[in-house]
Amino acid sequence: MNIIAAVIAGFAAGALPVYLIHRSAMGKKGTGIIRKAEAEAALIRENALRENERKLKEKEEDLMSNQRSRQSALDKKENEISSKAQEIERKVGEFEQERRDVENSRRDCERKEKLLKMKEEELSSKLATQKEQLQKAAHMTPEEAKKILISSMEDEARKDAHKLIGDIIRQAEIDASEKVRRIIATSIQKAATDEVQSLTTTVVQLKNDDLKGRIIGKEGRNIKAFEAATGVELIVDDSPGVITLSSFDGVRRYAGALTLEKLISDGRIHPGRIEELAKKSQAEAEVHIKETGRKTAELLGVKDLKDNLIEMLGRMEFRFSYGQNILQHSIEVARIAKAMAFEIGANPTLACRAGLLHDIGKALPGEVDGSHAILGAEFLENNGESAKVINAVKAHHEEAPFETVEAVLVAAGDALSATRPGARMESVEHYFKRIQKIEEIAMLFEGVERAYAISAGREVRVIVCPEKITEANAPVVAREIAQKIAREVEYPGQLKVSLIREQRWNELA
Repeated sequence: MNIIAAVIAGFAAGALPVYLIHRSAMGKKGTGIIRKAEAEAALIRENALRENERKLKEKEEDLMSNQRSRQSALDKKENEISSKAQEIERKVGEFEQERRDVENSRRDCERKEKLLKMKEEELSSKLATQKEQLQKAAHMTPEEAKKILISSMEDEARKDAHKLIGDIIRQAEIDASEKVRRIIATSIQKAATDEVQSLTTTVVQLKNDDLKGRIIGKEGRNIKAFEAATGVELIVDDSPGVITLSSFDGVRRYAGALTLEKLISDGRIHPGRIEELAKKSQAEAEVHIKETGRKTAELLGVKDLKDNLIEMLGRMEFRFSYGQNILQHSIEVARIAKAMAFEIGANPTLACRAGLLHDIGKALPGEVDGSHAILGAEFLENNGESAKVINAVKAHHEEAPFETVEAVLVAAGDALSATRPGARMESVEHYFKRIQKIEEIAMLFEGVERAYAISAGREVRVIVCPEKITEANAPVVAREIAQKIAREVEYPGQLKVSLIREQRWNELA
């Protein structure tokens, strides 16, 4: 027992320190784990806080970006509203100014009318007074006194009346001129197109110059077959990468270009294939013509045109006058006439339709003889157009009297489109001949010393001898020169004759 007790006591004495040591170690290890867990928790909290801050910052930036976008849109809308308000104010101001101008003109006419009545009353009073005086002084009969009074007062009354009428006419001309300039400026700004184009040639691009030999063919057989099938001359020269097609017929030239492009794409170039593709291209050209006419009518809002008229409109795309494309010119005339019709209260639909069709006679086959205005009017009549449209077409070169206001507008639109700078071109030879002819006509008149055509032939300055041409006769001579030039010279637009009569006196001292 003692031995067992001693063993147990020894075991207890040895185990107790071990237990205490183990317990101390475990306490230290637990403390380290707790601290490590706390550090990890702190790191997680810090990362979470940073992530939240980042997300909050991104949201804040998104909100700021959206706010800036909305503010920019609001600023843009505000600017648009402000611009529209300014435009409305400007138009209201213009309307008020026009209203005031009309009111001032009306008042001026009323004032002058009252002045004329006062003059008439004054003359009547003077006439009555002198009548009584003459009857008393000369014991004349009323009829004799009337004759004397009329002869004495006639010149004075005529001068006063003519002066007053002249003032009224001059003021009316000024007012009318200002209104016409405004209407024309407003109308022509709505129709601006480039006109001058190539007249007789079309250039087709080649992928490489090796194709030229294949297009020519053995002994030129492909060129001969192409020209026979299309009616278009094929010009193969040293120009790199191009072949030129030449023909006065624009439709044939267009079909020829289509044929050549198809041959180049297809790669099979021989007479049989050329004839086959030429027929297809001619059919495509006819489809293109009709589609062009239809689109043109739709563009201008011209409705109920017959198929023949649609086709002729399309053919006008391939016709030119002094380098100006007839279809583009007709579209421009239609727009100008329509705009002027709106301005003066005429029928804009009629003006636009007549303006579009006014040169349709130029698209008719070349074997038809006659003026294009007359031929076009007859063609329109055969296709059921109204009498007003027919008259506008017939009269746009003054070959028939104007029957409507719209006919006058079409003629004015035609002149504006044809004479604006850059619209038309003419050969240098023809230009110099026209200039020379104008100067020669001016020199034919007696008393003319020198004549110079300036401003591209739109004005001629005539210097006359003051001893032979009097001041009173100068306007007559200028008018006669202008009339003779108008009869004998063809020129676009108007030509101004400026007659200069100058006298100089020199003394030496």
